[in-house]
Amino acid sequence: MTSGISERALYVGLYLPESAMPLPAALLKLKRSSLQESGDFAYGLGYLERPGAMALNPLYLPLQRESFRLPTRLLREGGALPLTLKDALPDAWGQRVLANELGGRLPGEFEQLLLTNEDRVGAMVFSESREMPPPADLPPDDLGQLAEAVRRLQYDMDIPKPLRRLLLSGGSLGGARPKASFFHNHALWLAKFPAAGDPLDVQSLEAIASRLAANCGIQVPQCMTLPIGRGETAFLSRRFDRFGENARQRQHFLSASALLNIPYESSAGSYIEFARVIRRLSLRPGADLSELFRRMIFNLLIDNSDDHLKNHGMLNMGGDRYVLSPAFGIVPQLTNLGYQMLSIDGTTQESSLELAIQSAPHFDLSTDRAVAVIQELAGVVYGQWWMNTGMQKVSDILRKRLQGCFARQKEIIGAARLGV
Repeated sequence: MTSGISERALYVGLYLPESAMPLPAALLKLKRSSLQESGDFAYGLGYLERPGAMALNPLYLPLQRESFRLPTRLLREGGALPLTLKDALPDAWGQRVLANELGGRLPGEFEQLLLTNEDRVGAMVFSESREMPPPADLPPDDLGQLAEAVRRLQYDMDIPKPLRRLLLSGGSLGGARPKASFFHNHALWLAKFPAAGDPLDVQSLEAIASRLAANCGIQVPQCMTLPIGRGETAFLSRRFDRFGENARQRQHFLSASALLNIPYESSAGSYIEFARVIRRLSLRPGADLSELFRRMIFNLLIDNSDDHLKNHGMLNMGGDRYVLSPAFGIVPQLTNLGYQMLSIDGTTQESSLELAIQSAPHFDLSTDRAVAVIQELAGVVYGQWWMNTGMQKVSDILRKRLQGCFARQKEIIGAARLGV
């Protein structure tokens, strides 16, 4: 091997629909030279010949016998790892958990992929050989112990070995908030915990937003809040990528970042571009386009500006057909900055109902229908949100912050011009 050049290979496995074990699907090879990275990706011939084989990403890694040459990119710009596989990397919280487990050392991307097979979102797994990792044991169901492990990590306290093991059951959807998977009532849930320095009960805030979204006709996972001691709560949402007996079956998931081939940290991409992907891949394009429009409007109404590309995605239904996943990560930011992380039309990040109405044809909606949807959702959000806060028994401080946020947001997005 030439000095200064390193090469690594990684096998990519996938749980096909209704399969109990992951199958080796592809081989990834990456080469680093100085500050650059290049590589190759190829599906296995045996996998290609298997009935029911499906592409990891039908738009950017379709099934084919020829290998994909991965363009050379600077490491500081993300390297050559395809965004489809970056979807499988742990999020900021997951990286913090791994670093704690490894004595403070943050592993590289290959090692992160190998260390997080058990609990990542979706159905991909990774191995250094063709032998795929077997399904993992289900995580423990002691929410109190999970909460204690999370608290100790956040405050740099000693974490006993049994609690360290609990921390490794973390999610990989985008976000830095502390979280872990939690087995409850024969299903797998994602539990989110208070973060150090939180000025408000963010868990109750997310529960309020999720219930409001459901009342607005938006698909959301089943959710709840549970007490975890010290006067704090955890927000639990049922994992939408796990199903079957004791949630042991896994469903392939692709974020909008992977489907658009756009890094989620960038300001590129738009709701309109994601709508075009839905039109190409969805098993039910009409319903999914209508749903995406509702989610866009809902985010505008509640001041959820953290609607980046990894907070949207699709679930595989077999072959190259997908459906929009349930909505997740919906939280009012309470900042009223007047922008969306994901642009409506790709020309501006402005939070504007007028822009949303102009984009309506891309969602197969007429102008009149778009206005009617906005008025319907605004009536629920601005007229009924307090009913949900009452159900949650939230503090007066949170209720007043939310009330003030919604009042300011109505002005920012131009709701008055639509009579809402």
